[in-house]
Amino acid sequence: MLVRLLDNTPPEIVQKIVLYATAGHLGPPKALHSMLLTCRTSYALLSKDSGEFYLNLFRQQFDTIAPGYRLGRLALREQAKLELNRRFKVLKLFRSKDISSPFLEEAFWIAYLMIEDSGTSQSNIKQLLHSGVLVFLDRFLRERLYEGSEGNNGWPLMNELNSLALALSWLLSSRHSLINEQPHDRDTMLKLLSPYVFAAFRYPIFSAHEVLFDISNLDGPFEPTNSTIHGRYPALAPQPRDVAYFGNLARKARVPSATIFACLLYFKRREARTPEIPITLKWQTRAQAEAAGHTESGPTREDFQHFVDHCETRFGESQAVDFGVRSRSLDSVLGQPAPYKLGTLTGCWQGSWIMVETEGYKRSMTELTPPKEFATRGRIPLYFTLQEHFAYDADTIVPRDIEQNGLMNAWLPPNCQVETSQFGVKLVDEHSTCLSSYETFSFDQKSSHAGRRITDVLITGKTDDRHAAAWGQYNVLGRVRLADGLMVLIRTPFSGGVPQILRGYVTSSQNLVGRLTCTEQTTGIIPPSYEAPFSLCKNNTTTRSTHTFKMGPSF
Repeated sequence: MLVRLLDNTPPEIVQKIVLYATAGHLGPPKALHSMLLTCRTSYALLSKDSGEFYLNLFRQQFDTIAPGYRLGRLALREQAKLELNRRFKVLKLFRSKDISSPFLEEAFWIAYLMIEDSGTSQSNIKQLLHSGVLVFLDRFLRERLYEGSEGNNGWPLMNELNSLALALSWLLSSRHSLINEQPHDRDTMLKLLSPYVFAAFRYPIFSAHEVLFDISNLDGPFEPTNSTIHGRYPALAPQPRDVAYFGNLARKARVPSATIFACLLYFKRREARTPEIPITLKWQTRAQAEAAGHTESGPTREDFQHFVDHCETRFGESQAVDFGVRSRSLDSVLGQPAPYKLGTLTGCWQGSWIMVETEGYKRSMTELTPPKEFATRGRIPLYFTLQEHFAYDADTIVPRDIEQNGLMNAWLPPNCQVETSQFGVKLVDEHSTCLSSYETFSFDQKSSHAGRRITDVLITGKTDDRHAAAWGQYNVLGRVRLADGLMVLIRTPFSGGVPQILRGYVTSSQNLVGRLTCTEQTTGIIPPSYEAPFSLCKNNTTTRSTHTFKMGPSF
C-alpha cells in the first residue's frame, strides 16, 4: 500500500516531508534515515534530483553563510550530501566517547572548521555541544594529552592532535561549562597544561621568530641571523597544509597555537581559585587612606577586590570568535595569524601575570624532563592603558634596532624618547633629533583610516592613577608586528628599576595573552632568567595617553 502511494508521489513532496520532520532537531536526521530504509521506492525518491534537497537539509542543520560566501551556491549544492555525512560521522564519534578512534585527527579538523564557519544562528556550535564534545575533549586532554611524551623525555608533544584539542576546548567552553568543575579535576587539568604555559623555552607563542619584524610571507621559512632570547629557538608551528574543508573540497589550514589556547584554559581555571583579601590591609578605600594622610603606594581592600572581580580571562560573547577576520577566499589559510587591525590595543587592559620561581625556571631549562610541578608565586595584578599611533608612509617610519639586540627595545632604536606633538607623537633620539612622527589613533575618527594601508604602529601607555597608587606606576612603549599582530611592550617602572618585556597577541575575544620577562640579563643571545605567562582582558573604557617619558637607562 505504501509503495503504491509513493509510486504516485512526486520526489519533491517526499523530500519536503522529510525536511519538515527533521526541522528544529539537533543530531542526525532520524526521519531521513528511516525513510531511506523503508523501501527501494522511498530511497529512489529521496535520491532523485536530490542536490537541492540535501542543501536544504544542510541549511536546517548547520550554518551555511560562511561556506556559501567562499564556495558559492552551486558548490554548496554539489557537496552538501557528502559534507552532511562527514559532520554526522564526527558528531557520532563525539557521542561515542571513543577517544582512541583513528578518525580523531580528521574529526578535530572538521569540528575546528565548523567553529570557524559558525554564523549568528550558532547552529554549528549547537550541534557540537549537543554531541557531548566538551566531555569528549575533557577526557582526551586528561588521558591522551601526554601520549608520546615518553619519547620526548616526558614533555607533551605540540602536534596537530593536541593543538586542535586545546583549541577546541577553549573555543567551545563557557563560564557555564566550567562552573561545575570540581576542585580536584580543575587542579589536575592545571597540572596537565602547565608545561605549555610555563616552559617558554619549549612551547613558543609566535607564528614566526620573534626577533623578526618584517614578515612578508608567513608561509615561508624564517631563520634569523642571530639567536633569540632563548639561544637556540625551539621549533615553531608547522607550515599550513591542505585539509578537507567542505565535502571533497580542500583549503589550507595552519595548526592552531597550542600555547595560546593552553594559556587561556590555564588562566581561566587559575582565576577560579578566588584569593582571600589579606587581613593585613589597613584601609578599606583609597579615599580613607588619603584622608588619614597615608600617601605611600600600596593596595587597599577595595583595590584588591577590584583585582579579584575584574582581572580575569574572558570567554567571547559567543563561541567561535577567536579567529579574527574571515576571508571570503577558499585560498585563505585557516588559523593564519591575522594582520593587525588598527584600534585593537587602544584602551584599558587589566589582568594578571603569574610570577615564576626564578631558580626553578632556570633548572627546568637545563633538565631533560619536566619538573613534577612548576614553582610559581601567585597571580600578580597587571593594569595599563594603551594608545596606538600609526604611520602611512613606509619611508618615514622610525628605524628598527639592530637584530643582535633582540626585543630589548621593542624593535625600536635605543635611547629614543616619545614626545607629544600637535597631531600625535614624535620619536626623538638622545640629541632631541626627530626620528619620525606618528598620528594618534582615535575611535571617533576610525572611519577616516578605512581603506588606507598602515605601515607601522607604535604603542604608548601607562598605569592609570587609581591602579598606580595600588600596584605601582609604569610607563609603556611598544611596537606591533603588523603581519601577524605580535605586540611587544616595554613596561618601565616610573621610579626607576628593571623594565619588563611583554610579548603576545590579542585574541578576538579581547584577551591579550603572552609572556613576560625582565630585561636585566636579556639580549638577543642570552637566555632570560625567567619567562612568565600573562593574560589580560580589555574593558569598555578607552583612554588616550598624552604623557611624555624617556626610556630607562637600560635602553
